[in-house]
Amino acid sequence: DLKPYILLGSSVEIALGYSGSAASVFSGYISRVNFIYEDGGAPGVRITAMDVKGAMMASNYSKQIYAKSYGEAVQQILQNGPYQSMTNAEVIRSINVSDTPDKEVGGVDSAGMGGPDNKASDRTIEMVAESDYEFVVKAAKKYNFEFFTDCGHVYFRPAKNDPEVLMEMGPGDGLRFFDVEYDITGQVETVKARSINVGKAKLIEAKEKINNKLSIGNKAKRFIKKTEKVYLDATITSQEEADYRVKSLVEEISYRFGTLECECVGIPELRPGKFFELKFMGDPPENRFYLHRVVHKMSETVGFTTKLYGKSASITKEETVGIGGITGGLI
Repeated sequence: DLKPYILLGSSVEIALGYSGSAASVFSGYISRVNFIYEDGGAPGVRITAMDVKGAMMASNYSKQIYAKSYGEAVQQILQNGPYQSMTNAEVIRSINVSDTPDKEVGGVDSAGMGGPDNKASDRTIEMVAESDYEFVVKAAKKYNFEFFTDCGHVYFRPAKNDPEVLMEMGPGDGLRFFDVEYDITGQVETVKARSINVGKAKLIEAKEKINNKLSIGNKAKRFIKKTEKVYLDATITSQEEADYRVKSLVEEISYRFGTLECECVGIPELRPGKFFELKFMGDPPENRFYLHRVVHKMSETVGFTTKLYGKSASITKEETVGIGGITGGLI
């Protein structure tokens, strides 16, 4: 009876909910099938399903991409190869790719011509011994973007683009367990991104201070005063790229500060790429967290539960959005 439905490559949708009303929590395809038997038990089948990222990780090649910006390059990748077949099979339901800032300043074309004045440029967009997934993640990090999939919807957009709080929850309000952690290990005051303009033998550098609130009072801040991290990135070719790279680094470091792990009753509407607010706890655990991972689980003993993993850049709600001037890696 199962054989027609467990073929490798078959489309998969998982929906969870209550009282005959269910919402989709996963869309993908069957990538692995195990047929299992243990002495004394009944034979069984274990199915492993992946979304579009599984196919993106499989490729590996070097080539020049015929696009004028990194956003257009990502769009081009996701519209070719196996991804068109996935769209036809509804494994991919929508592709949402935002323009990257290099398009606004003119970008480049396949002949190395670019910029508002159409002057010649030696800058091209290249893939060098990397998969589609590695290239898209690299592009996201360049411009402080995030790349993720949610129930067949593919997103490549500015990090933490949607500041709206999806849900508020606390003890006695559906939340069964939570663990909030604040850690100043690795936090610094200043971040710098550097590269070299080889043609002009000139240093390219951008720097930015991290101003997130680390504690009630100023005791924590004094231990990172005058500290800095300097990143050397050979892919930076202009001051504009350095500015965007340092903003991305500031956000990445800032959002290592606060973490949330919690479990609640099963709620299929909870999604990655949204903000979640912990309440009824007072400062400092009561905070707003950006959800970067959501696990929906159905078991015979416990039923339907949802586990959330979030991160915050500050100890106060007001400062958890817009670190570095931009509201991702999610990657």
